Amino acid sequence: MNRLSNGMYVVLAIISFGLSPKIAADDKPTSAPATKSDKPTVPSVEELLKQAEESIAKVKDYTGFMDKQERFVDELGKIEKMKFKFARPFKVYIKFLNVYSGREAIFVRGKNDNEVKVHKGTFPDITVNLDTKGGTAMEGNHHPITDFGLASTIRISARNLRKALKRGDCKFEVSDGGTVNGRPVWKIAASFPKGGHFVTAKDDETLWDIARRTGQDMYLILYTNKDKGWDEADDIDEGDKVFIPRYYGGRAELMVDKLTHLPVKATTWDWAGKLYEMYSYKDIKLNPGLTAKDFDPDNKEYDF
Repeated sequence: MNRLSNGMYVVLAIISFGLSPKIAADDKPTSAPATKSDKPTVPSVEELLKQAEESIAKVKDYTGFMDKQERFVDELGKIEKMKFKFARPFKVYIKFLNVYSGREAIFVRGKNDNEVKVHKGTFPDITVNLDTKGGTAMEGNHHPITDFGLASTIRISARNLRKALKRGDCKFEVSDGGTVNGRPVWKIAASFPKGGHFVTAKDDETLWDIARRTGQDMYLILYTNKDKGWDEADDIDEGDKVFIPRYYGGRAELMVDKLTHLPVKATTWDWAGKLYEMYSYKDIKLNPGLTAKDFDPDNKEYDF
């Protein structure tokens, strides 16, 4: 069954140039001026997280492209490419460029009964409304479309990293990450021990309910309990013991744009060292001034 891809996460940089005042030829310094090191001060993890949170709070809307790759049980999916539009308070338009080429999805919080409108882009190309957390919409996705966007990427990363900083049981390194997708970045590299606890499923409870009450991601819970044979969030029964991992993976890298302070690429590996998920964000345009038309299925530029 095909699944809507959504998502987590995109960046752009706005660069300001300054001009230094010139020194007149006769104004010769009496001594050599102090020089600054060309090497920038490496920020801390907390500094980068705070900068990201402050930066995204100033963004009203943005457009861009995203590459996504996710693992399901022991199978690593193909890299999916898509372009998207996002606006606050929460509006998303996505068009798939490969794998599900031609597929489009629109979700506007508070509209369409809070369902995502999708057409698959292949014959028979019908348009349907789907529960954002239902089996059809979630097939092939770690995250529902309601988790799409920079703010969610920052929130999930910050929650995991700050928990590790507080507990002091993880390894961190912040370094110059070179250039990613044409952007100069800082790299946060972190490794997390495997640990967690068990909870008991209640009557009529799904993994979505357990994720909500434990503060952990639903698909990560499903993935780390793959030995139970569960395929969907509602496969559990009352009384089942569900393992809740403490951290979001065994190792992670977060590339943060040095100029916009927003994520450029987020990669997570599981505790066996296998790639769990990767999101890469390109050609982001911040605050382009999107309108209601950009999130209207009747837009003549779309194929709903």
